[in-house]
Amino acid sequence: MNFLRKVIKGTGITPTALCIEAFNLNFRNAVNVEWYNKGDLFEAIFYKDNIEYIALFNTDGILQEYTQYLPEGYLPESMKNILETRGEVMNSVLKNKGNTIEYEVIYRDKELNRYLINFSDIGKVLEEKRL
Repeated sequence: MNFLRKVIKGTGITPTALCIEAFNLNFRNAVNVEWYNKGDLFEAIFYKDNIEYIALFNTDGILQEYTQYLPEGYLPESMKNILETRGEVMNSVLKNKGNTIEYEVIYRDKELNRYLINFSDIGKVLEEKRL
């Protein structure tokens, strides 16, 4: 029942005017925006150019980080080459936190074991672990 209320009425969260202004400056033409309160931060989940994003703003409207889900084929070639040797890509995201770009990928191997691998913006493996 609560799920249906959220779908019909939205989340009911109203971020600060500074958050809304910063959101509109950073993510023009965003659609289906839903706001959530995450402690001291406001989280916006939305679509832009048919791609899902999640952005976090502080109460002063400063963009803290955002995550962009990457469609198949959008990973840089250096990362694709590494992943081809490991298995099938299931999900990938670009994370921008403090103007530092990282990529997070979930893949599965031939035995259907799932792994999480994090890459730097230049394709260096930062972390890899089995899920």
